[in-house]
Amino acid sequence: MTVTAIMGRDEPVARPRAARLAGDVRRAQIIAAACQFFAENGFSGPTRDLAASIGVTQALLYRYFGSKNELIDAVFVEVFQEHWSVGALERFEGSAGAPMVDRVAEVYGHMLPRMTPTATRLFFRAGLDAYPEPIHRSASKSLPLWTAMLAEWRREEGLPTLAGKPMLEGERMLMIALQNAMTMIRVREHVFRTPRWLSDADEIRQIAETQDAGVRAVLRRLHSGEGSERRRATASNPSLEAA
Repeated sequence: MTVTAIMGRDEPVARPRAARLAGDVRRAQIIAAACQFFAENGFSGPTRDLAASIGVTQALLYRYFGSKNELIDAVFVEVFQEHWSVGALERFEGSAGAPMVDRVAEVYGHMLPRMTPTATRLFFRAGLDAYPEPIHRSASKSLPLWTAMLAEWRREEGLPTLAGKPMLEGERMLMIALQNAMTMIRVREHVFRTPRWLSDADEIRQIAETQDAGVRAVLRRLHSGEGSERRRATASNPSLEAA
């Protein structure tokens, strides 16, 4: 590593300068550093500070990324190379015949460990800093799983199939509530950093039991015609906008 002398008022101060790296290696280094930087500082953090944390110039950052938004996009591609919902639908379908509480708990028991501290914080930052696209993309990846779960709950309750009666707006909110309740386990741990008293398995199981009972009760109400919430989930918002 070389150093560059920076003249101060009294004497030169040595500032570390990153060694020369091949283009692909440098790009990967910038993305890795940006993941940590944005997770801790938010997406409003200046790129000059990011560059300084790596030991490169801001101009070098923009040699690899045309804009800050392009860098942020690359960060989410890196963080979600294997999204936490990958394989979840197949796991759910493979447990057909088991109680829904067991099936939901098993699926989320395999999903939550993929929600790393960096991924969780970046996801939370995306919502706070008005970068909704990663949230929409993530929800879209999970939508097939949520749809399969809703279809099974309907079947067990003797309600119409989704083919015969498309998803209601109230049902959409039920699936959002399930997803948010599960992901809050990681948000409390990695964002709020509050103490935990239950294991993942115990907390996931408790949420699955609570959601299963609540989903069934609300589904019966929605399909009985009670109340005014009978609208279908709109095709213009298929992502469910969940955390």
